[in-house]
Amino acid sequence: MNKIMKYGFLALFVLAMMSSCMDKNARKNNYPAPDIPEPPVGTVFTMDSLYSVIINAGDPKDYTNDTIFKNDGSLYGIVTADETSGNCYKYVFLQERATGKAIELYMNAVTGLRIGDSVRVCLKGSVLGVYRGTPQIQNLDPKNVKILANCKYIEPEVVTVSSILSQQHLCQLVTLENVQFNDTTQVWAVQEEGSTSSYANRTLDEYDDSCNKTGDIIVRTSTYAAFANQKLPQGKGRITAIVTLYRTNSNYTWQLLVRTANEAIMNDPRCE
Repeated sequence: MNKIMKYGFLALFVLAMMSSCMDKNARKNNYPAPDIPEPPVGTVFTMDSLYSVIINAGDPKDYTNDTIFKNDGSLYGIVTADETSGNCYKYVFLQERATGKAIELYMNAVTGLRIGDSVRVCLKGSVLGVYRGTPQIQNLDPKNVKILANCKYIEPEVVTVSSILSQQHLCQLVTLENVQFNDTTQVWAVQEEGSTSSYANRTLDEYDDSCNKTGDIIVRTSTYAAFANQKLPQGKGRITAIVTLYRTNSNYTWQLLVRTANEAIMNDPRCE
């Protein structure tokens, strides 16, 4: 009797499993997952072609000459700065490996993009514009940025302050050497009392090998950055960052946007 009950239970279990699989397969067959097609590639744009549109559009300090991508189009590049540290919010930077040219991707939502992602940007419906001198692709849905590969990092180009001021490296990932912060008593970013700005500016000085000052530039950091309350590096050394521009009328302020405080390596003696 025990054997009959044992094998009877086993048979019922097998039948139940088969029924479950049949029901599952039936649900799958009756309600298949939606097939969402990839957006067409369309016209392939390069950074040079986008920059030429911006230049021909007129005054780059405002939005009056924005260009809407009404047809299918694509832009390829490598993500060089993301939102991980909190110093960027709803925007990343994209750079071409071949030319070094770069642009800001301004999203309508937060993204899952990471530094080193090789991507195709589906441009239809987005806007090519300039905000205060920095070129952007605006109104971009993160779903329209397709990741093709990971860990395709771009090495920063070693530059000088003077080459940045000559407008050679806009939106690009760069490294400055022989630099130090002007005031090392400060932290990266703290909101000043009475201020409505969520960014803080710190002055970075550049020197030659004889400790003669050769230039300076602003390092702009969000008060929401994970490292905002950390003290600035005390010595002299190198910093890796993205070059941005903030223009008001005829005044140009060139800025550096750091990806993480760990990319400011300043352990050498300061130039006093």
